[in-house]
Amino acid sequence: MTQSRAEARAEASRKGRNRFVLIVVLVVVAVLLVLVGGIALAHSSSVTSAETHLLAQVASARVGWLVSVSLALDWVFSPPIALIVGLVATALVFVATRSWVTVLHFALLVLGTWLSSEVIKILVHRPRPTAKLADTLVPNPDPDSYPSGHVCFAVGLGLAIFVLAIRSRVRLIVAVLAILLALVAAASRVYLGIHYPTDALASLVFGVAAFVGIETVWRRWSGGIFRKKQAEPAS
Repeated sequence: MTQSRAEARAEASRKGRNRFVLIVVLVVVAVLLVLVGGIALAHSSSVTSAETHLLAQVASARVGWLVSVSLALDWVFSPPIALIVGLVATALVFVATRSWVTVLHFALLVLGTWLSSEVIKILVHRPRPTAKLADTLVPNPDPDSYPSGHVCFAVGLGLAIFVLAIRSRVRLIVAVLAILLALVAAASRVYLGIHYPTDALASLVFGVAAFVGIETVWRRWSGGIFRKKQAEPAS
């Protein structure tokens, strides 16, 4: 009996390790595809020209209330305000859970997904379409376009809230709202003419990949780390 239990634990451990490796590999592949794709797009004049033409068509058909919504999202997810939003959300998580481990988990998911996109942005260095379009509603944005930090923040925030609610009765509603938040944020960046469509698409792919990578690493090692801390005798 003891042997069979040990074997069962070993088998479960092996499966967990294999699943972890598979997810990490998939995340790395997704990130590399986004990176390589971004570098290719940054040097592709034909794709940039086609997307610029599309943005010009979108600009000519803008609707007032949609512009207002897009500008509101631009403000809410801009770096200084997004940081405040993240801090407020983190404070609310602490009030709801009274758990510093949960707070750390939430903060890592949101900030990790958001800030890691800045690394890709620096490496790709794709100029924004505002350098090519005379009509822009957002003056003097960050000159790098790929991927969108706004979208990656929206992805990280929405999915982090979903992770916290995954065992609750409202998890389906939260999942739908998280998806809508990410999609609306991506669409608004294109609608305002400050990101190419491929920027928005890459932001969604990268945001999800970064989030899954952070969550996978957290699940793999956080339990052992915090259980060990709790087991240590107080000095």
